[in-house]
Amino acid sequence: MACEDMNTGISLLDRYIGQDCDLLMVSDYALGKAAFERYGFSEKIECYQVAFYGEKPSVGAGLAVRTANEYDLAMLKENYLSISPEELEAVVGRKTILLGYYQENLIGFIGEHLEGSMGILYVFPEYRHRGFGTALQTHLIAKTMEEGYIPFGQVEKDNRDSLKLQKKIGMTQSDNLIVWMWK
Repeated sequence: MACEDMNTGISLLDRYIGQDCDLLMVSDYALGKAAFERYGFSEKIECYQVAFYGEKPSVGAGLAVRTANEYDLAMLKENYLSISPEELEAVVGRKTILLGYYQENLIGFIGEHLEGSMGILYVFPEYRHRGFGTALQTHLIAKTMEEGYIPFGQVEKDNRDSLKLQKKIGMTQSDNLIVWMWK
């Protein structure tokens, strides 16, 4: 939901959603905070939006990637707890998670959430701080652009490491926060 006028935004929300709404994203921060209280949501995250508007990046030869499949689900569910196992299954079914390999060793993964945003980034602890997060995201940016889409994502406002990564890669960050909320 995006709306510049708070009263209009509340009116639209009242018209189209109700107490039975389980998930909502509002791109106006003040309206998002109001919706959180008004509709009885129990959890929320506040994020900056990021998007890549540059030329398609070249991917380095040091990291090999492949698309995750159903045989990778157990490993993904064990290591990525920020979304539900059901959402992970759906994302794998859509073939939007890339697994990264360095010297034939699985180093991590990145994917696309159901609404199309980049995320689901995880680098195994023994491979962190070696540029693999950047490499994984660069691969996903290139793949997204090859498919004709603008790569975008949302980063939690307090995730300084990810915000630094987005800047390093050349992502443009919004000035304002959005609010995801759920019950």
